[in-house]
Amino acid sequence: MLVYIEMGAMTAWIVFFFLFFFSLLPRPLYAAKVTVVTEEWIPYSFVSNGHVIGISTEIVEQALHRAGVSIAGGQVRLMPWARAYYTVRRNRNTLIYTILRTPERESLFKWVGPLVPPDSFYFFKLASRTDIRLHSLADARSYRIGILKDSVHGQFLRRHGFDASNLDPASYQVQNMKKLINGRVDLIVDVGRTVRLRAERLGIPYATFARALFLFRQEYYMAFSRDTPDALVHRVGAALAAMKKDGTVERILCRYQGLAAEGKKW
Repeated sequence: MLVYIEMGAMTAWIVFFFLFFFSLLPRPLYAAKVTVVTEEWIPYSFVSNGHVIGISTEIVEQALHRAGVSIAGGQVRLMPWARAYYTVRRNRNTLIYTILRTPERESLFKWVGPLVPPDSFYFFKLASRTDIRLHSLADARSYRIGILKDSVHGQFLRRHGFDASNLDPASYQVQNMKKLINGRVDLIVDVGRTVRLRAERLGIPYATFARALFLFRQEYYMAFSRDTPDALVHRVGAALAAMKKDGTVERILCRYQGLAAEGKKW
């Protein structure tokens, strides 16, 4: 009888040991899921025939697929940039794109990229505003500037001495273009190609707008919430690197042709 009790106790300890051991092993990445959020920003992410598509969207979706990571809910969630930015900072296992990597944001996320080639950002004005002549950032402090909420626009300008008296935030960049047209702001921050594409959607000639001053040039990334497992982030990063090496990213860029980012490739 004593022997059976001892054997039973030993068996229980063996079972406990193996259960404990396997609980410490990382879960397979093929079972991982992340919530994916972004804004509407042609040509990187926008809706066509009821689906979110775009240069960055295709790259992100394929990188996740190659890494064995599925998208929670089965699709990318499109929302205003400020809400997407809030979502990724407040929720576990969440991914945001297309996002600029800045000093203010560096410690807030786990970064993968660059995602697509860099763009140049400018102050834009109405072409008819010949009275606005900017030679430096300091010259812009006497004007009202339309920016996107929680975007790099405001971060960059605040870093260079601008404050709330200069800045007029909006939820969508197209709202800033409309404010510019209606005279509610004097300048906006944007990329030439996206200004052209938004103007086309609004039925407004691109020549309505003019570049007023170069601000900065930067690359785009995808960024994971801080609590996302490192192994998952590294796996997605390796998948993206492989996509660049085997020409997949280039083929996606080529499919969008004139909608692709400005400037040289990486």
